[in-house]
Amino acid sequence: MQSAAKLVTPQGQTIILPPDTFTEVLEMVKAAEPPIEYSKEEVQRVVKETFGKYAADGASLTQALLEERAAERQREEKRIDQAEGA
Repeated sequence: MQSAAKLVTPQGQTIILPPDTFTEVLEMVKAAEPPIEYSKEEVQRVVKETFGKYAADGASLTQALLEERAAERQREEKRIDQAEGA
């Protein structure tokens, strides 16, 4: 069960809205917001700032993931072989 929404105006007045009306108002507000657009320079700056940020002490996270997936495949194949032999 949804409860009514309490909105407070800049003048300090409280307006009580039923849940369905609040949802409609929220959708109108979201639709009125302009989409965020980033310049090419801004994107390049963010990429440059965060490049390598998530590396694990110089180790390749991609290589570690590939190795883990290979080991997981081996474990799965072993489990299937044991199940078939039972």
